[in-house]
Amino acid sequence: MGIVLASQQSAQAAPASSGGSLKPVEQEFITVIRFANLWEIPMGQLAAKRGTTQTVRDVGTQITADHTKLNVDVKKIADQFGVQLPDDPTSSQRSWIAEISGKTGEDFDRTFANRLRAAHGTVFGLVSEIRAGTTNTDIRAFAETANQIVMKHMTLLESTGLVGDHGMFAEASARTTAYPENSLGHKEIILAIVFGLGALGATLIVVRTLSSRGSER
Repeated sequence: MGIVLASQQSAQAAPASSGGSLKPVEQEFITVIRFANLWEIPMGQLAAKRGTTQTVRDVGTQITADHTKLNVDVKKIADQFGVQLPDDPTSSQRSWIAEISGKTGEDFDRTFANRLRAAHGTVFGLVSEIRAGTTNTDIRAFAETANQIVMKHMTLLESTGLVGDHGMFAEASARTTAYPENSLGHKEIILAIVFGLGALGATLIVVRTLSSRGSER
């Protein structure tokens, strides 16, 4: 999931059904999820068709399905709190779409896996922060769903065996937003770690299922 600045959107703080008005970082979180859906759905669809291995095709199919559902959820919560959602990916995300789409064969598989893994790693910190620190029950529930999906997708992308250590991670993780709310206390960090470990356990089950399915084909 690619990170963008909340200032790119003109959304104003809206009254919350619980926990008072939305904080700027909570609005940013909603917007970031929408941006992620806008570019990862088409890239998942492309991987499902163009991937050279069954694993890459399965991962693409799963990413498409999860982000399609998440897109429905983010529209609902944005309507609930009056947050204006973007209609197009960011310029960085459009460049990633062009880069991935321009690849073929193993180069396509590797670029798809690394670009999406880097982006998911970037958004994971923001999602975990919201899940651990928000006092809004509706935002917390949505963050919990998003956190589970991000954890699952990172693990699935890593399961392709194509994720490496190079510049894509640093580039995709660039985030300059400096909200005071972005500083977590020790209790919130511990909670985020515990929650992440639980989500990782559930994700490993999904990976084993996909691996078994791939070996049967």
